[in-house]
Amino acid sequence: MKTLSLLLILLSVNTIVAQEMNDESAIRLTINNYFEGSRSDNPDLLKKAFHPDATLKYIKDNEYNVTPIQKFFTYFTNTKTRTFEDKIFYIDVTGLAANVKLSTKYETYQYTDYMNMLKTKDGWKIVSKISYRENF
Repeated sequence: MKTLSLLLILLSVNTIVAQEMNDESAIRLTINNYFEGSRSDNPDLLKKAFHPDATLKYIKDNEYNVTPIQKFFTYFTNTKTRTFEDKIFYIDVTGLAANVKLSTKYETYQYTDYMNMLKTKDGWKIVSKISYRENF
């Protein structure tokens, strides 16, 4: 009986770990769409990463700003290539919610972003981007 109980516990743990790995892989794919959409100036790739009602939040000139993601997409027009180094610091998943800390480092400045994500019927989507820009 103890052996059966232990086996069931191990199977449950393996299932949970496998699901977390699948979620993390799917989240990385979404974040990659964000990185590549930004790098290639491609709004269609960015739209794959974000929920249509997502927001971008940041402080500029000591003022709190909220930009609808649809407006953010208009800054990308398939007309240039951006060169930056991307990095994911962590991915934290709890059920259908996740938070990803990442950075995009350009030559003279760097953005550090906190991407709040939800697992929707269409997969993992960024629902809120909180951004900080640091100039060098």
